[in-house]
Amino acid sequence: MSKYKVTAVIVNYNKDPYISQCIESVINQSLQSIEIIIVDDGSTDNSGIISSRYAAAHPHVRYLTQENKGVSSARNKGLSYAQGEYVAFLDADDYVSADAYEMLYKAAVKSDADTAVGNFECFNEYRTWHLAYMKKVFAKGLPAVRHISTHQELHLTPSVSNKLFRREWLLQQKIVFQENLQIGEDLLFTQNALHLSNKTAMCNYPVLYYRVNEEEHTLSKQATLAFFEQLVLVQKELKQLYDSLHRQNELVHIEKRQLDFFLSSLFRKAAAFSKEQLHELLTVSHAFVHTLTEKSLLDQLDSKNRLLSQIIIQKDYEPFVKLLSSFCKDSFTNELVQQDQKVYSKLVEEYPAYAPWLEIHSLQAEHRIEVIRLEGANLTIGGYAFVKGLSTEDIQKELVFKSKMETKIISLENELRTDVSYLFAHNKINYHHAGFQTITINLVNLLQNGSWNVFLRLKAGGKAVDEPLQVILAQLRNHAKPNITHNVEVSASFSANSQMSVRVKKVNFLEKCISKLTGIKRAVRYDVSFLKKRDYHTFSAIVLYKLFNRLYRNKSIWLIGERKDTAQDNSYHLYTYIRTNHKHQNAYYVIDKNAEDYQRIKHLGNIVHFNSLKHTLYLLVSHKTINSYSEASNMYTTAYKNIIKYYPEWQQNEKVFIQHGVIGVSRVNHVLHKNRMNYSQFVVSSPFEKKHIVKEFGYENKEVVVTGLARWDALQDTSKGKEILVMPTWRNWIKTEKQLFESDYWNRYMSLFKNPDFKRILEERDLTVTFFPHYQMQQLIESFPVLGERIRIARQGEETVQSLLKRHSILITDYSTVSFDFAYMNKPVFFYQFDYDEFYSKHYNEGPINHKKDLFGERAEEEQILIDLLEKHPASVNQRAKQISNYIIKEEGRSHSQLLFQQLSGGK
Repeated sequence: MSKYKVTAVIVNYNKDPYISQCIESVINQSLQSIEIIIVDDGSTDNSGIISSRYAAAHPHVRYLTQENKGVSSARNKGLSYAQGEYVAFLDADDYVSADAYEMLYKAAVKSDADTAVGNFECFNEYRTWHLAYMKKVFAKGLPAVRHISTHQELHLTPSVSNKLFRREWLLQQKIVFQENLQIGEDLLFTQNALHLSNKTAMCNYPVLYYRVNEEEHTLSKQATLAFFEQLVLVQKELKQLYDSLHRQNELVHIEKRQLDFFLSSLFRKAAAFSKEQLHELLTVSHAFVHTLTEKSLLDQLDSKNRLLSQIIIQKDYEPFVKLLSSFCKDSFTNELVQQDQKVYSKLVEEYPAYAPWLEIHSLQAEHRIEVIRLEGANLTIGGYAFVKGLSTEDIQKELVFKSKMETKIISLENELRTDVSYLFAHNKINYHHAGFQTITINLVNLLQNGSWNVFLRLKAGGKAVDEPLQVILAQLRNHAKPNITHNVEVSASFSANSQMSVRVKKVNFLEKCISKLTGIKRAVRYDVSFLKKRDYHTFSAIVLYKLFNRLYRNKSIWLIGERKDTAQDNSYHLYTYIRTNHKHQNAYYVIDKNAEDYQRIKHLGNIVHFNSLKHTLYLLVSHKTINSYSEASNMYTTAYKNIIKYYPEWQQNEKVFIQHGVIGVSRVNHVLHKNRMNYSQFVVSSPFEKKHIVKEFGYENKEVVVTGLARWDALQDTSKGKEILVMPTWRNWIKTEKQLFESDYWNRYMSLFKNPDFKRILEERDLTVTFFPHYQMQQLIESFPVLGERIRIARQGEETVQSLLKRHSILITDYSTVSFDFAYMNKPVFFYQFDYDEFYSKHYNEGPINHKKDLFGERAEEEQILIDLLEKHPASVNQRAKQISNYIIKEEGRSHSQLLFQQLSGGK
């Protein structure tokens, strides 16, 4: 009997910063009787000393050393000394969870398995994440005990560090690490072990935390010829292994993985090779492709990899260099083109000689249903659909109903959806006409009795794609509850993967009653479920609505709000106007009673506390809900979301969006489109903005009203002519403090504040600067640097944004829409736009207002140009200031709040 249950072999080579965490994670395991063997592979830092100290302090820790021979040699040495029933392998910069080996050991012993596999998480200094392929390894429905010969997903987990291996069995089978391999040693070991294992126990638990260190200089991270030569060697060893196991027919699964890895590595690393090295790389690549047993794998590749593989087979050097170069420059898209009634990868335009391998024989479609309602016999449906990679300009769309006997087809009209191009192609492929106009169909008139599967058909390049129509959101599906009209029941059903079918059925009186009773029972079960979960808030709101909804709806309640803890923006100013001038209007303001802004608004009365029962009830019975931010994200209670998910027909209020900035600088139709938000009224600042919303957001003319922003009523210039406000917007690719400090974004502003000429201007003109960092920046930084006597940093909560705008005389910003508020007061704005292209490709989708040409202030891309502009001010005349009138309205005698109220109340 083994002395230990598990032996953990830790291999170390110069892991001084991490090794203590690794060793202690094993020492502190919940599983008792663990042996720890640390093998030092010739370290030159202090990690060896640290390891030896642990060995001296703990009798179950053993410390071994060797000259630097590589990780395979070190693991084999540790294995030869191991005494545990099972053995685990761990790298010194990773660590394991507290009960990792207990979980793996119990799983292995329970099923008497030779091998056990656990889940793991990757991490770096910024974040922790799961690898997508591990979701396939632990997908729902897969058994807890498997074998790699019948479960291909086990090929996706080559690491040894998330596994246990029965030690005696390893020795009997002579399974060791190949010491001539510097890459793929884990893969070859696990392939051998998992094939020879009697069974593999699965443990869906994060046993390992794998450190992703981009600064490592291991061979796998380097762009060298040796890296690719090692991959060829691994491929040869794999073929030899499968030959020895007499499982050549199973080699295809791991060869597919290796082929994908080899080709993707070419695209990632080729930029570092010289022209002479690329010649050698092509030769090595040719050798790799010819080692493949299953050449049919080449036909299964996507277009760019299929092209690359054919270039490699033909040893075509110039296209090889050209293709790898274009991908390294990120100049490729997945765009498709139509030629002679055929569809090809866009690469065919540059590589016409390879057209046979670039033809696309099977098109893939993408769609989203955003609107669906079943009312009586009428089915209303809307959304978008496109063929992946193919411009939507010439795509025809049809709604198809199929029964066993016949097919019915309804043509769909295309609708402009520029947001789809942004969401799915970063504007590199024209999906602008992906939308289809919302259509209402009488199913009784169209379909015979029976069941019908529903499809979206897209026609392109002489081909047609029938995509089963899916309705993903449960709330949308609940808009399609069964209906009975004129003795015909129309119902919709959805499969496990949300695919839709409809049924048309004639019913008699008894069947009507049964259907009605079934609906009531379903609703009662849903209602009572909240009572069982002790969610009395939701249950009470449902009961109160069913009892009193008609009474409350007659009160014409307006529910107004912003974020749950704010009263500063357009909603606040509109509410102030209503409570001051139109108290007869039954308006209420929603805010958290613990918010600082609560004190600002409570004196106006009619306050509804956020997340109260009254809040949920008023959401259900209100005539209008009015918000300057996204209503669902900022105004809904959890109870309300639960209720309208099942009872979407209860949401009868008119939703009014009064904005918190001018739309047009950036396109936000992917967030605010009619199909997604379904606003009854969309308030805008100018006819220009209205035209944009009607054209690209799916709203009708009558649904978009021009009143300007209510908060502009309070914009009164109180500046003294000596104050500069610096207020940049955010960059959403910055996630951590370290990334911020290393970013061009941070360094540009710090450089400006430290610039001697900038400081001189402040001194000579007796100016002061207030730097108001975006709240995302303030969340990342605990303390800001001291920027000088004349430069103050304003923190969130110290002063409202509107107060800052009013009391400063000059604004320096980049792309923020606060520039409109500032220019509204006829004060100068300077736009410092040093990263224009990056911002409008990574942060926002550029709108119809061109920030380079169309705005109302001086613009600079470089620091010195900005300083020169400040130097000339106020002597220089801003030639573009008049353009503010294009984007805002001012009406003499009536405030924006008054205009807005009159629109909301139906007045003139």
